Amino acid sequence: MLLSAEQIDHFKIHGYVVLRNVFDQASIDDWRDQIWRKLGSSLETPETWPEDDKSIHRYEYDPPESAFWRHPALHAFVEQLGGGAFIYGHGTPKIKWPQPDETWTIPQTGHIDGYGGQWLPLMLGATAYLYDVEPRGGAFTYWPNSHHAAHRYFLEYPSHLDGSFLDIEGFTWDVFCDNPKTGGTEFTAKAGDLLLWHAFLFHNGSLNLRSSPRTALIARFDHRDRDDPVFRHDVPEDLWKYWAI
Repeated sequence: MLLSAEQIDHFKIHGYVVLRNVFDQASIDDWRDQIWRKLGSSLETPETWPEDDKSIHRYEYDPPESAFWRHPALHAFVEQLGGGAFIYGHGTPKIKWPQPDETWTIPQTGHIDGYGGQWLPLMLGATAYLYDVEPRGGAFTYWPNSHHAAHRYFLEYPSHLDGSFLDIEGFTWDVFCDNPKTGGTEFTAKAGDLLLWHAFLFHNGSLNLRSSPRTALIARFDHRDRDDPVFRHDVPEDLWKYWAI
Protein backbone atom coordinates (compact mmCIF):
# COMPACT_ATOMS: atom_id res chain seq x y z
CA MET A 1 0.00 0.00 0.00
CA LEU A 2 1.41 3.37 -1.07
CA LEU A 3 0.12 6.92 -1.20
CA SER A 4 -1.55 7.96 -4.43
CA ALA A 5 -0.53 11.11 -6.32
CA GLU A 6 -3.69 12.81 -4.98
CA GLN A 7 -2.84 11.85 -1.39
CA ILE A 8 0.71 13.16 -1.76
CA ASP A 9 -0.62 16.44 -3.16
CA HIS A 10 -3.00 16.70 -0.20
CA PHE A 11 -0.14 16.08 2.22
CA LYS A 12 2.02 18.76 0.61
CA ILE A 13 -0.76 21.35 0.44
CA HIS A 14 -2.40 20.76 3.81
CA GLY A 15 0.42 19.24 5.87
CA TYR A 16 -1.37 15.97 6.64
CA VAL A 17 -3.21 13.07 5.08
CA VAL A 18 -5.74 10.70 6.64
CA LEU A 19 -5.58 7.06 5.54
CA ARG A 20 -8.39 4.68 6.39
CA ASN A 21 -8.15 1.05 7.51
CA VAL A 22 -4.37 0.85 7.32
CA PHE A 23 -3.63 -1.57 10.16
CA ASP A 24 -4.74 -5.19 10.33
CA GLN A 25 -6.95 -6.36 13.18
CA ALA A 26 -4.31 -8.78 14.49
CA SER A 27 -1.86 -5.91 15.03
CA ILE A 28 -4.52 -3.75 16.67
CA ASP A 29 -5.49 -6.57 19.03
CA ASP A 30 -1.86 -7.21 19.90
CA TRP A 31 -1.19 -3.53 20.68
CA ARG A 32 -4.34 -3.38 22.81
CA ASP A 33 -3.34 -6.47 24.77
CA GLN A 34 0.20 -5.18 25.32
CA ILE A 35 -0.85 -1.79 26.66
CA TRP A 36 -3.63 -3.04 28.94
CA ARG A 37 -1.25 -5.65 30.28
CA LYS A 38 1.30 -2.93 31.03
CA LEU A 39 -1.41 -0.86 32.74
CA GLY A 40 -2.61 -3.85 34.74
CA SER A 41 -6.14 -3.08 33.70
CA SER A 42 -8.67 -3.63 30.92
CA LEU A 43 -11.20 -1.73 28.86
CA GLU A 44 -14.03 -3.60 30.57
CA THR A 45 -12.98 -2.68 34.14
CA PRO A 46 -12.99 1.12 34.40
CA GLU A 47 -12.67 0.88 38.18
CA THR A 48 -9.08 -0.32 37.60
CA TRP A 49 -8.10 2.43 35.16
CA PRO A 50 -5.10 4.44 36.38
CA GLU A 51 -5.40 8.22 36.77
CA ASP A 52 -2.67 8.88 34.20
CA ASP A 53 -0.52 7.08 31.64
CA LYS A 54 2.81 7.44 33.45
CA SER A 55 3.27 3.68 33.49
CA ILE A 56 3.57 3.66 29.69
CA HIS A 57 5.87 6.68 29.45
CA ARG A 58 8.75 5.69 27.15
CA TYR A 59 6.85 2.48 26.43
CA GLU A 60 8.80 -0.45 24.99
CA TYR A 61 6.83 -2.78 22.72
CA ASP A 62 7.08 -6.46 23.55
CA PRO A 63 8.34 -8.04 21.43
CA PRO A 64 10.32 -5.11 19.90
CA GLU A 65 9.44 -6.12 16.35
CA SER A 66 5.77 -5.47 17.13
CA ALA A 67 6.40 -1.74 17.56
CA PHE A 68 3.94 0.60 15.89
CA TRP A 69 6.68 2.36 13.96
CA ARG A 70 7.95 -0.98 12.59
CA HIS A 71 4.60 -2.01 11.11
CA PRO A 72 5.08 -2.81 7.38
CA ALA A 73 2.22 -0.56 6.29
CA LEU A 74 3.58 2.49 8.13
CA HIS A 75 7.13 1.64 7.07
CA ALA A 76 6.07 1.67 3.42
CA PHE A 77 4.60 5.18 3.70
CA VAL A 78 7.69 6.48 5.50
CA GLU A 79 9.96 5.00 2.83
CA GLN A 80 7.85 6.53 0.08
CA LEU A 81 7.81 10.02 1.61
CA GLY A 82 11.46 10.04 2.61
CA GLY A 83 12.98 8.02 -0.17
CA GLY A 84 14.71 5.85 2.42
CA ALA A 85 16.19 8.86 4.25
CA PHE A 86 13.76 8.93 7.20
CA ILE A 87 14.57 7.00 10.35
CA TYR A 88 12.64 6.43 13.56
CA GLY A 89 13.15 9.10 16.17
CA HIS A 90 10.81 8.58 19.09
CA GLY A 91 7.20 8.11 20.10
CA THR A 92 5.12 6.47 22.77
CA PRO A 93 1.46 5.56 23.28
CA LYS A 94 -0.61 8.33 24.84
CA ILE A 95 -3.93 7.89 26.61
CA LYS A 96 -6.60 10.53 27.17
CA TRP A 97 -8.71 9.22 30.03
CA PRO A 98 -12.37 10.26 30.20
CA GLN A 99 -13.12 13.61 31.87
CA PRO A 100 -16.91 13.73 31.48
CA ASP A 101 -17.34 16.55 34.02
CA GLU A 102 -15.17 19.00 32.07
CA THR A 103 -16.48 21.56 29.59
CA TRP A 104 -15.33 20.76 26.09
CA THR A 105 -14.01 23.35 23.66
CA ILE A 106 -11.95 22.90 20.53
CA PRO A 107 -8.30 23.77 21.29
CA GLN A 108 -7.49 27.33 20.19
CA THR A 109 -3.75 27.07 20.40
CA GLY A 110 -1.17 24.38 19.79
CA HIS A 111 2.51 23.75 19.25
CA ILE A 112 4.97 22.06 16.92
CA ASP A 113 6.97 19.04 18.07
CA GLY A 114 10.71 18.81 18.54
CA TYR A 115 11.15 21.44 21.25
CA GLY A 116 10.26 19.68 24.48
CA GLY A 117 13.55 20.25 26.30
CA GLN A 118 15.81 18.96 23.52
CA TRP A 119 15.90 20.23 19.96
CA LEU A 120 14.93 17.34 17.71
CA PRO A 121 14.86 18.07 13.95
CA LEU A 122 11.80 16.04 12.99
CA MET A 123 10.41 15.34 9.53
CA LEU A 124 7.22 13.30 9.83
CA GLY A 125 4.69 12.26 12.45
CA ALA A 126 2.25 9.34 12.48
CA THR A 127 -0.78 8.87 14.73
CA ALA A 128 -3.25 5.97 14.96
CA TYR A 129 -5.88 4.91 17.50
CA LEU A 130 -6.49 1.53 19.13
CA TYR A 131 -10.22 2.24 19.49
CA ASP A 132 -12.63 4.40 17.52
CA VAL A 133 -12.49 8.09 18.47
CA GLU A 134 -15.61 10.21 18.09
CA PRO A 135 -15.93 14.02 18.31
CA ARG A 136 -15.07 15.29 21.80
CA GLY A 137 -13.34 11.99 22.47
CA GLY A 138 -9.82 13.32 23.07
CA ALA A 139 -8.80 13.46 19.42
CA PHE A 140 -5.42 14.60 18.16
CA THR A 141 -6.23 18.09 16.87
CA TYR A 142 -4.40 19.84 14.04
CA TRP A 143 -4.57 23.02 11.99
CA PRO A 144 -4.58 22.26 8.24
CA ASN A 145 -2.04 24.23 6.16
CA SER A 146 -0.20 25.50 9.25
CA HIS A 147 3.08 23.88 8.19
CA HIS A 148 3.42 26.72 5.68
CA ALA A 149 3.21 29.31 8.48
CA ALA A 150 5.94 27.56 10.46
CA HIS A 151 8.09 27.33 7.34
CA ARG A 152 7.69 31.08 6.69
CA TYR A 153 8.62 31.82 10.29
CA PHE A 154 11.86 29.85 10.13
CA LEU A 155 12.75 31.32 6.74
CA GLU A 156 12.51 34.77 8.36
CA TYR A 157 14.27 33.69 11.57
CA PRO A 158 16.52 30.76 10.63
CA SER A 159 18.56 31.02 13.83
CA HIS A 160 15.41 30.18 15.80
CA LEU A 161 15.31 26.68 14.34
CA ASP A 162 17.24 25.48 17.39
CA GLY A 163 14.38 26.44 19.70
CA SER A 164 15.78 29.80 20.78
CA PHE A 165 12.36 31.30 20.03
CA LEU A 166 11.32 29.88 23.39
CA ASP A 167 13.55 32.46 25.09
CA ILE A 168 11.86 35.45 23.44
CA GLU A 169 9.91 37.56 25.92
CA GLY A 170 6.20 37.24 25.23
CA PHE A 171 6.64 34.31 22.87
CA THR A 172 3.53 32.29 22.03
CA TRP A 173 3.28 29.17 19.90
CA ASP A 174 0.68 30.98 17.81
CA VAL A 175 3.47 32.36 15.58
CA PHE A 176 3.42 28.95 13.90
CA CYS A 177 -0.19 29.20 12.77
CA ASP A 178 -2.11 31.77 10.72
CA ASN A 179 -5.46 31.16 12.44
CA PRO A 180 -4.99 29.49 15.85
CA LYS A 181 -8.11 30.97 17.44
CA THR A 182 -10.40 29.40 14.85
CA GLY A 183 -9.67 26.08 16.53
CA GLY A 184 -8.11 22.98 15.09
CA THR A 185 -9.57 19.97 13.31
CA GLU A 186 -10.21 16.79 15.31
CA PHE A 187 -8.71 13.60 13.95
CA THR A 188 -11.80 11.47 14.53
CA ALA A 189 -11.19 8.00 13.21
CA LYS A 190 -11.76 4.28 13.42
CA ALA A 191 -9.27 1.96 15.03
CA GLY A 192 -6.65 1.19 12.40
CA ASP A 193 -6.89 4.52 10.56
CA LEU A 194 -3.69 6.55 10.22
CA LEU A 195 -2.85 10.26 10.23
CA LEU A 196 0.46 11.26 8.66
CA TRP A 197 1.53 14.81 9.48
CA HIS A 198 4.40 17.13 8.60
CA ALA A 199 6.62 18.00 11.56
CA PHE A 200 5.75 21.71 11.16
CA LEU A 201 2.01 21.04 11.47
CA PHE A 202 0.51 23.00 14.38
CA HIS A 203 -1.36 20.60 16.67
CA ASN A 204 -2.52 19.86 20.19
CA GLY A 205 -4.39 17.36 22.32
CA SER A 206 -8.02 17.76 23.37
CA LEU A 207 -10.27 16.77 26.24
CA ASN A 208 -12.00 13.40 26.22
CA LEU A 209 -15.61 13.70 27.31
CA ARG A 210 -16.54 10.22 26.10
CA SER A 211 -16.80 7.16 28.33
CA SER A 212 -13.89 5.28 26.78
CA PRO A 213 -10.19 6.20 26.93
CA ARG A 214 -8.58 7.50 23.79
CA THR A 215 -5.47 5.43 23.17
CA ALA A 216 -3.15 6.80 20.49
CA LEU A 217 0.01 5.30 19.05
CA ILE A 218 2.47 7.96 17.94
CA ALA A 219 5.72 7.75 16.00
CA ARG A 220 7.99 10.57 14.89
CA PHE A 221 10.60 10.20 12.18
CA ASP A 222 13.83 12.14 11.69
CA HIS A 223 16.15 12.50 8.71
CA ARG A 224 19.15 10.17 8.73
CA ASP A 225 21.41 13.27 8.73
CA ARG A 226 19.84 14.59 11.94
CA ASP A 227 23.23 14.86 13.69
CA ASP A 228 24.91 16.75 10.85
CA PRO A 229 25.29 20.44 11.82
CA VAL A 230 24.66 21.63 8.26
CA PHE A 231 21.39 19.72 8.06
CA ARG A 232 20.29 20.73 11.55
CA HIS A 233 20.63 24.44 10.74
CA ASP A 234 19.31 24.41 7.20
CA VAL A 235 15.97 26.07 6.46
CA PRO A 236 15.53 25.38 2.74
CA GLU A 237 13.42 27.64 0.54
CA ASP A 238 11.90 24.45 -0.80
CA LEU A 239 10.02 22.86 2.09
CA TRP A 240 10.37 19.48 0.38
CA LYS A 241 14.12 19.61 -0.29
CA TYR A 242 14.81 16.63 1.99
CA TRP A 243 11.76 14.64 0.98
CA ALA A 244 11.17 12.27 -1.95
CA ILE A 245 7.92 13.97 -2.99
